[in-house]
Amino acid sequence: MSSYIIGMAVLGCLWLRVQGFRLLLEEDCGVAHRISHRSVDAKLMEHPWMAYLETPKGYHCSGTLVNHWFVLTAAHCVPDDLQITVRLGDYNTGTKLDCVNHRCQEAHQEYDVDMGFRHKSYNADNQTNDIGMLRLGRRVKYSRQIRPICIFVSNRWEPLIEKFTWFTATIWRETAPNATSKVLQTIDIERHHPQKPNNADVCLEIYGRNTTYGQMCAGSKMSHLCRSDSGAPQTRKMWHNGLDRMVQLGIASWAKGKCEDSGILTDLLSYASWIKRVVRQHGPSADMDPHMTEGFDETAEFYNPI
Repeated sequence: MSSYIIGMAVLGCLWLRVQGFRLLLEEDCGVAHRISHRSVDAKLMEHPWMAYLETPKGYHCSGTLVNHWFVLTAAHCVPDDLQITVRLGDYNTGTKLDCVNHRCQEAHQEYDVDMGFRHKSYNADNQTNDIGMLRLGRRVKYSRQIRPICIFVSNRWEPLIEKFTWFTATIWRETAPNATSKVLQTIDIERHHPQKPNNADVCLEIYGRNTTYGQMCAGSKMSHLCRSDSGAPQTRKMWHNGLDRMVQLGIASWAKGKCEDSGILTDLLSYASWIKRVVRQHGPSADMDPHMTEGFDETAEFYNPI
């Protein structure tokens, strides 16, 4: 069994290295100034793609920067009136200047949103197709603390990704009712494979329904999602072009308010064509990579701009 797992890991590294940028939304992605082992508090500049979404009422959701113009999040995190501010490069939301052990990063940047997108088949009742994107009002300039995460724009490697049994969630975690952690947190989330014994009915028992296309069931009593984690990325570290890179594979979609049980994730590989289409049709042409116009699936699900 151990040799099989090692073999799969090596195959994953080779696949990213050989196929390269044609599988990714943006080539210069998923690299942090510091990547370390997981802990309760994330490290400074360890997750430079994290987006803090804020409405006039306060913290709303999390998201991830995927290129110079777009933030990926859950569909239910996209407000109808687009009265939302995207904060990039933040770590401790309670301070203007983030410092750890006398080491500081530059102040965060705030962006208005000029377009919002929800999947056209998003269902608010059962949270199916819970994926959305926000287009920022101005171009993001990358820095050590603001960089995009890697996003697959092809689902051809889905059989390999299906072997993963856990993800790393990055969140501003709920600490009490109506309160979230000011410091960015990380936690490993166990994934429940329906094909494995005792896993098929985990989310069925909690929510009264099974997961459907584009959804994953994940979490346990020891590592779980909270309702305030909406839009947060579920990631894995992979090797590409000589560097460890973070690739986002899921979005926190739905969880119970008590933060005690498994939750539902949106499976990003199921929406690779949707993400690619939104970026291609609504991203400035000057920032468009040539490969974004190649091999596009015109039968993919469309989106509803609001």
